[in-house]
Amino acid sequence: MKTPDKSMDFDFFQNELLPRIKNASLINFMGGEPTLHPRFNEMLSNALDNMQPFSFLGVFTNGLMSDKVLELLLELVGRGGSIERQIQFSVLLNWQTMENTSEKNHARTREVAEAILSKNGYGLMFSLNLYSIEQDLATQCWEIDEIYQNLGLPPGQTYKIRVSPAFPIVGEEGHITLPIKDYPKMGRMMIDLLKDFPQMCFRFDCSFPPCLMDDIQEDEYHLVERFIYHGSQSVPNITEWKDKDVYFGCADDSPMDIDPKGDCFNCFPFHDKKLGNIQDFKQVNELAIKKMHTEFLGHAFKASPNEPCKSCPHYMVTCSSGCFAYNFK
Repeated sequence: MKTPDKSMDFDFFQNELLPRIKNASLINFMGGEPTLHPRFNEMLSNALDNMQPFSFLGVFTNGLMSDKVLELLLELVGRGGSIERQIQFSVLLNWQTMENTSEKNHARTREVAEAILSKNGYGLMFSLNLYSIEQDLATQCWEIDEIYQNLGLPPGQTYKIRVSPAFPIVGEEGHITLPIKDYPKMGRMMIDLLKDFPQMCFRFDCSFPPCLMDDIQEDEYHLVERFIYHGSQSVPNITEWKDKDVYFGCADDSPMDIDPKGDCFNCFPFHDKKLGNIQDFKQVNELAIKKMHTEFLGHAFKASPNEPCKSCPHYMVTCSSGCFAYNFK
C-alpha cells in the first residue's frame, strides 16, 4: 500500500471521486487488494452513505483482510446493513489454487467466506481465475461446493461462481495468459464439473468465448444454460445459436474502471489505454461512460484478429475474439 500511485489518496476519494460517482448504479472496490487500504472502512462506509437507493455496491477481495474489515462487511451483509438502505451489497472473493497461496492464507480465506455466507447466503460470490488447463480446477470447485453444502444449501438451489479467463494485459510482457487454443479444453473441464456439481453455475462478467463449447456433446447441450455471460444472461441452448442474434463478446456496456489517480479505462487488460479522467466530467454517469466506451471500441476494432480467432467460425458471428486484448499481442 506504500507503492506510489497504487493506492488512492483518501482526500482524493472523498473530495474528487465520490461526488462524481455517487449516482452510479454500480460501484465496486477493486485492487490489488482494496481491504489493505489503511482507510478502507471509511471509504466503503462513505460510499454507502452517499449512494442512491436500488444501486449496487461490491468489494473484490482475496479474503486476507483484518478482523476490523470483516466486522464491517458482516454488518453490511446483515439485516441492519445495506438492505435497510435499499442498496444491494456483495463480496466477490477470489478463491486461489494451493500453488498460489499458503495453507494459512487459504484457511483465512475460507474463514472469511464461511462467516459472510453464514450471515447472508447471497452476500458473497466466489471467483476463480482460469489461467491454465493444468490448474486444479476440480479441487477449487470441490472446496467451494463443500462450503455451500456444509452451510445447508437447499436441494435444487443453484449458486454461481464467477470465472475470469487470464486475458493478456496490453503493454505488459510475461503476464500469465490462458491461450485461446486451450479454450475448448478448459470448456471441457468446466462441462464435466457442472455434471459433478449439479447446483453450480459459472458466471462470466464479460465475454463468454463460444469456443469453450467446441468439445461439447449433444447430450450435454442443456448444460450450456448454466453458463452466465455479461454478468446476468444465461447462455441459450446451443441448438438456438444459429437462429438467434446472440453476441457473447466484449461487454462494452460494463462499468468504467478508475485508477488511484482518477484515470479511466475500459477494463484491466487495457489499463494502459487511458480514456479520460474523472476531473474531465461533472459526473461519471451513463453519458460519460458511453463516451469513453465509444472511444474504446473504436480503438479495439482497429486491431486485426490473431489466430486462432481469425479463422474461427464464431468470429464476428457470436464473438469478437473473446477479449479484444488478444488482438494487441
